[in-house]
Parts: sequence; C-alpha cells; structure tokens
Amino acid sequence: MERKINKKALIVSMIFALISCGLVFSYIKTIDKPVEKEEPKAKLLVAARDIMVGEQIKASDIKTVEVPEDAIPEGILNDRDSIVSYYAGERIMTGEPFRAERLTEWENLTLSFSIPDGKRAISVYVDENAIFTNQLRVGDRVDIIGNYKIEDEESNTVEFSRIIVQNVRVLAIGSSRVQVNTSDAAGRSAETDQLPRTVTLLVTPEEAEKISYTSSFASFTFALRGNKDENTVEAPGIIMNDLLKGSSLDAFIEFQEEEGEQ
Repeated sequence: MERKINKKALIVSMIFALISCGLVFSYIKTIDKPVEKEEPKAKLLVAARDIMVGEQIKASDIKTVEVPEDAIPEGILNDRDSIVSYYAGERIMTGEPFRAERLTEWENLTLSFSIPDGKRAISVYVDENAIFTNQLRVGDRVDIIGNYKIEDEESNTVEFSRIIVQNVRVLAIGSSRVQVNTSDAAGRSAETDQLPRTVTLLVTPEEAEKISYTSSFASFTFALRGNKDENTVEAPGIIMNDLLKGSSLDAFIEFQEEEGEQ
C-alpha cells in the first residue's frame, strides 16, 4: 500500500533547509573575511580655494580634512598661525597643503602685486623741501602741491601753487615697503632716521602724468592727510596777490600805485 506524501510538510521542510543553508553560508563568509583595522586619522590643513600669487591668505581660505596619519606629507605647515596673513608666493590649488617655500611676507613680493587694476606706481625724488621730517609712513595718504613759475608775454614771472593730486597712497619709502609703527620708529637710530631719497605713490595714469611733469619742470610738496580723510576739495590754486589781499603790504602797494598815477 503506497504512502501518501504530505506535500505541505515537504514544502515547509525545503524552505527551512534553504534558510539553514543561507545562514551557514553567511557564517562561513564572516569567518573567511579578514577583520579590517581602522587606521588612525589626523587633521590636515589645506587650501579652501585656488589662491593666486600675491594674494593674502585669510582664515576662510583654510579648511581641515581628515587623512590617515601616514598620508601627511613631510615639510607641510599644519598650524594656522604659520599660514594666516602670509602671501602666496606661488599659486596654491584647492585642496593643496601649505608649504613654507610657497608662502612669503608682503615686503618680499614684487611691487606689481600691490598695484590694483587701473592704477600705476610712480617714484619721485624727495628732499627736505618736499617731505615733512621723517614722519611719512607706508600706507599714509598725501596730497601733492605743485609750485610753478610762469612767464607771460611780457616776460613777467608769476609764481603759482596748486594741489595737483589728492588722496594718493604711499606704497614705499625709499626701498622699504614695510609699514613701521610708532613704537618701532621710536627705537630707530639716527642713521636710519635720515630722510628717504624717493617715495613711491599709487596713482591713476592721469595723476602720474601730473606728478611726472611737476617733478621734472617745477617743484612739489607733500601734504599729509588725516587717517580717515577721504574727501577731495576744489583748490583753484594761489598766487602772491592772493596772499597779499587785505594785508598791510597790499594797502601799501595800492597807495604806491595811486601816488605814481598822480
């Protein structure tokens, strides 16, 4: 007599067998798989953007990334204080670590990096008649007064002074492009306290022409502006008669002229 096969029980048994095989297979895989060791990480400072040559590096230009300790390159700068406020001597790409040989101080950059678009740098020779003692500093702003002698058709000479440019910034004094503060200046020796021979100014092309002409064919004087004074004024210029108006000498000259007409 043939036994009847319980199909339902058979199906359930096959399902349990498959599940058991799967569990055994998964267990075997975990045994064969080597345990990965977690490598120690370190923080690395890199450039947050492309930094062009001559740009000053700010705190926002630096970001921190995590890398394996043994992946940190040798000779890199990994301290913010040794990076911030320095200038890029070479182009630094985004994500690139900082190296000392690629950074520099402002005074070591060529002067051209201090000149914005549309501006020019012009140097003029100065003496005690053009510059006031030794108090001028890099970063100061000055007006320049031109002093001219003009001859009329009758060969009479008229002396005339006028402000020719206003609010121009001092880029360098002599060969120095470093801004000296008061405490540093107070400790300088008498030898280094001498007046500079040249002053370099940041000007427009039109201002450069006026300064070049005046320094070549006339004389000039610097007038130091206040630290926060950005205003320009209308200055028509002045001649001797403007100075004499209302003075005793003016009255005397007028009296002499009246006497001569009688």
